[in-house]
Formats: sequence, C-alpha cells, structure tokens
Amino acid sequence: MSAPVIWTIVGLTALFLLLAVIFAVKAEPLSVRKMAIIAMLVAVYVILSMVGTLNLWWIRISVDSLPIILGALLYGPAGGLLVGLLGSFLGQLLSYGLTATTILWITPAAVRGLLIGLYAKKHKYELTPLQLALVLIVTALIVTALNTAVMYLDSVLYGYYSYAYVFGGLVVRVVSGMATAVVMSFVAPPVVKLLRKTLQQVREK
Repeated sequence: MSAPVIWTIVGLTALFLLLAVIFAVKAEPLSVRKMAIIAMLVAVYVILSMVGTLNLWWIRISVDSLPIILGALLYGPAGGLLVGLLGSFLGQLLSYGLTATTILWITPAAVRGLLIGLYAKKHKYELTPLQLALVLIVTALIVTALNTAVMYLDSVLYGYYSYAYVFGGLVVRVVSGMATAVVMSFVAPPVVKLLRKTLQQVREK
C-alpha cells in the first residue's frame, strides 16, 4: 500500500470522526453536568490505559474499555464517543506524542463508544445481561479488527511492517478482547447503577 493511499485513509478517518461527533452531540445534547461526568470518565480512561494495561508484544490486555462502556450506557452515542475519542487521544499523546497516524490509533476506542451508545439508546438504556454481553463482544471484535488495520497502516507508513507483528497474535487478541468483553458485561452494570443513583441524589439536593 502506497503512502498517498494511507494519507487518504487518515484524512477520511478524521472526517468520519468529526462528523460522528457533530451528529452524536446534536442528537444527544450534553448538559454541563453530563460533560463533567464525561470528563471524569476520560480521566479514568487515561489512568487505566497507563496502569491498567498489560502489553506483551502483540497482545494487549486492558480494562480501559470500562469508562467508554460507562459513558455509552449513561449518555448514549455522544457519551461513549467522546470518552473513547478524548480518552484515547490523551493516552496516545502522553504515551507516544502526536504522530501522523494518531487519528487512526484513536478511532477504535471512539467507534467502540459510538456503537455501544447507539445500541444502548435504541433499547432506552435498559439492556438485559445477554444484550450487554453481546454488544460488548461484537464491538470488541470490531475494535480488534480496526486495531489490526491501524497496526498494518502504521507499520507500512513508517517502514517496520512484518507479518508476525501485525497478524501473528490476531487469534490471541480476538480471544483476549472477547474475554475482556465478557468480564466488562458483569462489571459495568453495577457501576452504572451506582453512578445513576449518585447522580440522582446530587440532583435532589
């Protein structure tokens, strides 16, 4: 794949994310209180991405998806998208600095939040355990595919591509992503319930 093609993909990805943010926020207006909670979740994401992540060459085991899931279950596509987008951007910035492919690396987390949020909103934020597990597993598979594509594009652009690096651990990453999704399907509901209860108590004061 040539560099001009990769640059075109980067540009189209940036346009997609911009339009996604515009339409998501327009469809789900965010109050100051909601933005404050989203900012808190973004901070939690950044912390988890640094201390709650285990990187073993091409295997990445992390719980940083939890704040994205919480943002999506609380505030729909806008909440999930913003937590994933801003959290992964800050995480990338702190870990690797700003690069030509930063926009690609932050896309999988943003897509995860957007899709979970859309599904949660469709079901009026009342998902059964099975529905939650399924949407988390499906989005985990999508994120794994996107991350693999980004690894390929980044490695080709910067000249360090090898089949073993990009595709060698794909099966392990898929299994790891699905297992993490199942764990998150048990962890997220009680945390969301607690957050909703806390926010309700704050409103009543």
